[in-house]
Amino acid sequence: MHRPLTGTQIASGIFLVLAAAVLAIAPVPVAYRSAGILLSAYLAFGVAGMPWAYLAALLAPAAGLLGGDGDWLALLPLILSGNLLAMLTLEYTWRLPALVFSPLALMAPHVTTWALSQRELFRVDLPLEPGALVWLFAHAGVAVLGVLLAMLLIPQDA
Repeated sequence: MHRPLTGTQIASGIFLVLAAAVLAIAPVPVAYRSAGILLSAYLAFGVAGMPWAYLAALLAPAAGLLGGDGDWLALLPLILSGNLLAMLTLEYTWRLPALVFSPLALMAPHVTTWALSQRELFRVDLPLEPGALVWLFAHAGVAVLGVLLAMLLIPQDA
């Protein structure tokens, strides 16, 4: 069932999308920016619905290009693909299955890129901060926390 959004939900969605955009531009390490954008997207889903979550997950990271950070530019395709898969999985496996599948979908491009970059044929120095495994576990933790928060914020009959 689809319910029309209230003014508070629209304002919350706009706020979270703008917060994600500010995080993308903020002069903090790339791992914190990416994890903050991901958490903003999950919160946007919880308070305002899936369209706002897509805006926070897919449009806000592009704002990070305004900062001119080369590391952000290098990781942008990885961040966007992970966020897209996480939001799609959240949308289609909502409630308890999303607690497992959304973080797994988020991590699929990250783990694949990291694993392939370790092989000689695909050797690339990724600008993952403060380390690749910390990046992976931090994003998986943020995804699980985000799904839990979304489950708490959305009414049970939605």
